Amino acid sequence: MGDLQVTSISISELIGNLKKHEWQVPQFQREYVWTIGDVIDFINSIIHARPIGMVTIWEQSDGNAIELGALSLPDKESGTNEETRKKITDDVATPKNIYAVLDGLQRCTSVALAFAGFHTNNKDFRTSGRFYLDVSAKDPSEQIKFIKELDVIKKELNKDNVCFSHGYFPLSSNSKDEEFLNQWMRYTQEIKNPSNYPDGKMPESEELDRRDAILKNAFDGLIKTKLAVYIVPDNYSLADICDIFQTLNTTGTKVSTVDLIHSWLYSDTQSSTTGPIHLRDWIDDFGQKDGAIGWANASDRPELIVQMATACHVALEEKAKPRKVGKTSLERIESIKSSDLLATPTQHWKLIIDNDDKLAGYLKDFQLTVAGGLFPWQWCPYPVVSTIYVALRFHYSSDNPSTHQWSIDDLNALFRAFFWQNSLTNRYDQGFLTQLGTDINKLKEFLQRRKDFATGNNWASAINSKLTELIGKPLPSHDDIFYLVTKGKHAGAIQKALTLPMLAEANKDLLIDTIILKYTGSDTQVQLHHIYPRDWCNNNIVGDLARLLDPKKRDRVWSESISNLMPLSRESNNSWKTQNPGQILVNRQLGYDQCSAILRHSFIDEESYNLLIRGAEGMEGFFNHRAELLTTYFLEKMKITI
Repeated sequence: MGDLQVTSISISELIGNLKKHEWQVPQFQREYVWTIGDVIDFINSIIHARPIGMVTIWEQSDGNAIELGALSLPDKESGTNEETRKKITDDVATPKNIYAVLDGLQRCTSVALAFAGFHTNNKDFRTSGRFYLDVSAKDPSEQIKFIKELDVIKKELNKDNVCFSHGYFPLSSNSKDEEFLNQWMRYTQEIKNPSNYPDGKMPESEELDRRDAILKNAFDGLIKTKLAVYIVPDNYSLADICDIFQTLNTTGTKVSTVDLIHSWLYSDTQSSTTGPIHLRDWIDDFGQKDGAIGWANASDRPELIVQMATACHVALEEKAKPRKVGKTSLERIESIKSSDLLATPTQHWKLIIDNDDKLAGYLKDFQLTVAGGLFPWQWCPYPVVSTIYVALRFHYSSDNPSTHQWSIDDLNALFRAFFWQNSLTNRYDQGFLTQLGTDINKLKEFLQRRKDFATGNNWASAINSKLTELIGKPLPSHDDIFYLVTKGKHAGAIQKALTLPMLAEANKDLLIDTIILKYTGSDTQVQLHHIYPRDWCNNNIVGDLARLLDPKKRDRVWSESISNLMPLSRESNNSWKTQNPGQILVNRQLGYDQCSAILRHSFIDEESYNLLIRGAEGMEGFFNHRAELLTTYFLEKMKITI
């Protein structure tokens, strides 16, 4: 076999290789899974000239039995559910040299999304949007912004002069086919061009120089950053490649923040009379406690519990000094970024572990407060938000409780509104590691103002507007939420937010009362199924129903929307989906009064029930009425109510 080679390429060269289809993706590669937050972290590494890892590619020859294609993403045609693939570029001439990307697809796709103008057309996909360098941002962690494509068009951020006037510089040029380096050279000239600012009024000299330095540093990072490339020669067989691919995805242990903290805690406590702290073992044990089930697992997002511990440190008034990490010594821990997690002192960890029963109880109360039932972190729109509630409860019980002039009921009312405002505005999509510390302190400030008001209602009325200011984004209106629950399936946090109440409040199965749907642990299968089943909908696109079900005529994707989902066991759904919707309730003589408790948790009141049992005739009324119930629920949850 030929020798393996290791080389490196620039960001500009990588984009060229992808656009010319010289680097292609094997069919057996997994899909793109990085979140927008992951991409932003990656971009920050690039513009600050930090190491960005390695990709492994396989040189191709005519004899290689492997199916390849240009870098692409799943997409959908607007107004339909037809799956398509969006390529980084349309078909080009067959390149002379082709390489298969064996490992590094996430990095390659992220570079294409950020710097090559590659994004999906369908507005509902997370990859429909563009990235910008915001030189007006004061916090370096907030200088990379992702803006959805609909907002790009609405705010005219596809026009350079509009972007520049806001301090935004598109990472991918708005000018088609502009060379990468020419784009950034042009930016360094345009930032000081008066014509790019409203009425020619430029920022003050000092501020302009600060912005100019950010832009030039980013440009410098883009030029200096190299991607390491491991090249496997074409004389390796497909069997060899399969072994390599499996090895790349199953071996090697990433040195994580949790691993470092585990090591430090063990070292610091190994001579303790109670024995050393084994962080990962403790996380697993903690996850077996009532309230923490589904939230703590040493092999599945263990950093969530580490973030919870650090959030408690942020919230406390009386606390141990931060640990010195290397040459860095923090005066205060103010967020839950990696540096803060590492600086959380051993003394604080001992306090956390000694009070883990309380913490599990706080986690349970968090779930009940925001959704009325228990649920695992995977169902939560932003699981990290749980650490804020736990931290505030820890502060309440640990910092001289007798001095607090607010109650747990006050906290629950405030936090419930915070949770839902935060979730329904997608506020934690970006920058939450820094924002979370600020949120803890702001919520403490709001609670401390409780003493200034004679009644809880007066306090809630005054703080509602303050909370909305903290969120910093327009809250969804009645029409916005109604649209969300009727338009079809969503991606990411919004879908989780809209389905969480039904999942969390599920209890008994509607058709088989011996089946308990309530979440009790990882083995519990609580599922949402279609009320008007998919097959039934597909077979009834006729007459008046065509207006609701035909992709070419409907104004919303009713059949796939939240308004068409309810908790059912798999066994019950197997019976339900074979009959005319609602008919099974009539056949089994399940009247509304008999099963109202179960139905109410599914947002089905008596009027909804009566429409449902009418089958096709009641479909439009059912969807609209149930969507209104859901909309009212979410609107109320966003208010502080005592």
